[in-house]
Amino acid sequence: MVEFCPECSNLLRRKKDKDKSFLVCRCGYQKEILLDNAKIENHIQKKKQDLEKNLLIISEEDKISVHPKTKKECPNCGNREAETWQKQMRSADEPSTHFFRCTECKHTWRE
Repeated sequence: MVEFCPECSNLLRRKKDKDKSFLVCRCGYQKEILLDNAKIENHIQKKKQDLEKNLLIISEEDKISVHPKTKKECPNCGNREAETWQKQMRSADEPSTHFFRCTECKHTWRE
């Protein structure tokens, strides 16, 4: 949590001296931080659990597609539906490359 100096309103910085921690300001104000290690550990564990609940891992193949689908036979599995898109691979005066990705096996090829 961010705290500000009650005297000059500057940001208080954390400083550690031996076993004690302080919040200090440029103006000379300082405040000792009383740490409750059990409380901090509990807070960290709760944050980790919350992150793991909301964590969603998506591989490249599983990403939601926004490409249009067309009737094109996959050379890998024979499926007759593929996503399609075009990309400019070389200079602007050359034609773009047409890519296809099978909706079943996710094999990608170009023409």
